[in-house]
Amino acid sequence: MSNLDQVEILTFDCYGTLIDWESGIRQVLGEIAARHGLNAPVDDLVREWEAVQFELISAASFRRYHGILRDSLRQTFKRRGVSINPKEQDLLAEKIGGWQPFPDTKPILAKLKKHYLIAILSNIDDDVLAQTVPKLGIEFDELITSDQLLSYKPRPAHFQRAIKAFEKPPELFLHCAFGAKYDLKPAQDAGMLTAWVKRPGAIQETPASVTAEVDGLTGLAQLLQIA
Repeated sequence: MSNLDQVEILTFDCYGTLIDWESGIRQVLGEIAARHGLNAPVDDLVREWEAVQFELISAASFRRYHGILRDSLRQTFKRRGVSINPKEQDLLAEKIGGWQPFPDTKPILAKLKKHYLIAILSNIDDDVLAQTVPKLGIEFDELITSDQLLSYKPRPAHFQRAIKAFEKPPELFLHCAFGAKYDLKPAQDAGMLTAWVKRPGAIQETPASVTAEVDGLTGLAQLLQIA
């Protein structure tokens, strides 16, 4: 366990790590594609959508995530020669708040909360996160969002805010996430320890290096020796 023995704060990416994000995205993209007769593998559409989204959140000026979701859907299908209507453009933003946690999320968070301070670091809008948090079953010590910071991960603001909010050195943090580009690398750059939370079926890049790799939150609890 070595340096993990010193951890006092667990910070989590939410969508894709605690919430089954990719199943929801696949469903929305698949439904739109089918409605327009687009014969394309859904996994390809997910990869294309993620690349467009990353371009949009990397822009110099900040826009709320609802607008990012609208434009990323529209541009993804436009690149495939499909024009989607305004109602379809809103589907992701409308549905995210109803997406469900992974089966291990709620019970394991309840166990971890007995031993650690816990925070969410998310690129989501505050109003959407407010729909999600009650599904997770615990009271979080901090909820840090793009809305509050006017900044998106992988920029450093989320991680800097967490370190400031808890007034603890970064080496006492373990950031837990499924995504390398958005979460694990910038958390490491901020000095935090990192846990790659692998989720079945997730389309994700393999991180160059992390403190630990775990299979879901069950694996995280085992790593931290939480029964």
